[in-house]
Amino acid sequence: MFVASGSARSWFPSRWDPRVAPIAAEVARLRGLDFEHPVPIRYLSPKDFEKQLGEGELSPADRKKVTQEEAVFRALGFIGGKVDLLRAFATQHSSGTLAYYDPDRQEIIVRGTTLDVAHRVTVAHELTHVLQDQHFHLRKLQKAAAASETGDASALQALVEGDAVRIEDDYLKRLSPAEQKENARENDAEGARVGKETASVPDIVELLTGAPYEFGPSTVRVLLSAGGNAAVDAALTGPTPSTGVLVETGDVTPPVPVENPLLPAGGVSAAPAESFGPFETFVTLAMRLEPARALLAADVVAGGRAVTFQSRGSTCYRVVVAPTSERSRTFLLGAVRDWARGRPSSSVDAVGDRVGFTTCDPGRTARDPSSQRFHAAVVLLSLRTGLTVGAAKEGHVAGALARCFARVFIQTPGAEKLMLAIGNGTPTSAQGTQLRMLTGESGAACRADVDSGLP
Repeated sequence: MFVASGSARSWFPSRWDPRVAPIAAEVARLRGLDFEHPVPIRYLSPKDFEKQLGEGELSPADRKKVTQEEAVFRALGFIGGKVDLLRAFATQHSSGTLAYYDPDRQEIIVRGTTLDVAHRVTVAHELTHVLQDQHFHLRKLQKAAAASETGDASALQALVEGDAVRIEDDYLKRLSPAEQKENARENDAEGARVGKETASVPDIVELLTGAPYEFGPSTVRVLLSAGGNAAVDAALTGPTPSTGVLVETGDVTPPVPVENPLLPAGGVSAAPAESFGPFETFVTLAMRLEPARALLAADVVAGGRAVTFQSRGSTCYRVVVAPTSERSRTFLLGAVRDWARGRPSSSVDAVGDRVGFTTCDPGRTARDPSSQRFHAAVVLLSLRTGLTVGAAKEGHVAGALARCFARVFIQTPGAEKLMLAIGNGTPTSAQGTQLRMLTGESGAACRADVDSGLP
């Protein structure tokens, strides 16, 4: 039933769907915010759900942009020449979604009519978006992020989704052991379905669509350790950060302004300039360099801009980044030069205190990137991210010190191999001894100098 409120008509329900009401109450408690009003919960058949999800996300402008990005992705070495990027993004986007919140219609749309445990956990995630929207106005935040000439809209998405994922996780932890077990079973079944549907999706598409959900929650956890929900609220509503939130866990410092790249003679701009931050730097360099070196290069990017342009019938991409210091500029320039070496369509330059490079689309003959190298890079980033969160939560240290600890720890010979060997299990006696030694050494180095491990 819909009711009117005061002299203005309101089409919001007077009360929550009975099945959703207890979830909403728990989400409000966990997030420390009250709902201003309930929102409609609409249930669709799987077929209708996927149809609406696909239609509502990509505008004609979005589709044109993705088609253009296909050429840029080939230029950066992200994909091979036979990839249909638009189809890949559409497949990845529509698969695995059980519910979503539409901030324009201010309603939650659910796949199917049954709220099993997995659906309830997903609804908890979407209800967090409702709270974000009612208190901070999601569309307003997104417009401000898109208009930012320093920050990155995907960094805001990482904060928004990271906040929702951590509430989803906290909600799950409060369910009974039997419900948690059922959720795991349902997720395994859903994962098998999604895996089959997305088997042909390139690694880079999975990373870009999943990064806000995978690495965003870690930044939110570090913020929580420092200042609770208020720190998360401040990050959501403050200046848009760079994609450093995905690699420098918990760091929401606004990037330094960088001028838009100048185009070479004869170059014609094909799209507005965009930000190019630490995460983009890491992923780009990791396509050809050792992941540890690519990650260090990303650490010393203080800001950046990029522009797509047409030159002699080819789509090209021009990037200019600002390093954090003169010393780091030397390291960053060397890494970019090694990345570009042997690429006939790429060139590197250094003007003033900036580092720049230009790369052009090699066309449909472009080779597929190495999945093994790509996965190694993601594993390294995941390990370091987990170490940062652990240091902040369990070690009760500030974000900068936690990031330093993780950075120094992961650089120590044998540390990465040790962490992979332990995994989610309990360390053996020998592993525990080695772990304590490495932890002590890393902590001592960072207490002496919080910039330890930076080039």
